[in-house]
Amino acid sequence: MVKRAIVMAISVILALAVAAPIASGKTTSHRQGPKDLTEAWWTWALADPSPAVGDYGVGDPRCEGEFVEGVFFLGGTFGGDATRTCTVPANTALFFPVLNSFITEEEAAYPEGPTNFVDTALANGEFSATLDGEDLKIKRIAARPFTLILPEPNIFGLPGGEYGHPDCADPTRCLTASDGLWVYLPEGLEKGKHTLTFGANFTKPDGSEFSMNITYNLIVV
Repeated sequence: MVKRAIVMAISVILALAVAAPIASGKTTSHRQGPKDLTEAWWTWALADPSPAVGDYGVGDPRCEGEFVEGVFFLGGTFGGDATRTCTVPANTALFFPVLNSFITEEEAAYPEGPTNFVDTALANGEFSATLDGEDLKIKRIAARPFTLILPEPNIFGLPGGEYGHPDCADPTRCLTASDGLWVYLPEGLEKGKHTLTFGANFTKPDGSEFSMNITYNLIVV
């Protein structure tokens, strides 16, 4: 039984195991496999203010995407368009979702929720990601059940910390599953100005329409 679905399709908003979270949620050690990066990305994206909300520019804290050392995260939106300008370090990996979803459940044997969501979107949707006008490879990544780490503060208004205790006596503290379509650029970008765009348009399982179109003007230094 699903005890608490915190959110679905947050990248559309909207993986390195988090080894030592501090108050901001930032990590001090990690692994850099794509599945591991998705776990760390959720911690980053669920901060308040969330980098998955609104337009913003250089100097805005939501541009601080190097949450994991050596990897720069970018976010989409909860729906709708956004244009952002951020400074990015050269030759640093970029990681972001074109579509993603997560859910917390009492049982570890899933992830039917996020998987069904992404399956439905793929069956009827359109997805794109380009860098300087060139198409980027989009890859589906499903993260194993993991312990969600909420930053402090976060968009849910919950205490920061681990949410994923195996016994799950508290329905808000359950293992988490994630699935989505991601772009990973392990070599990063050369110095200069680059334009990154990505978007998604599809019908959600409840029949409602979802649309997102994001433009990042990246200043790589």
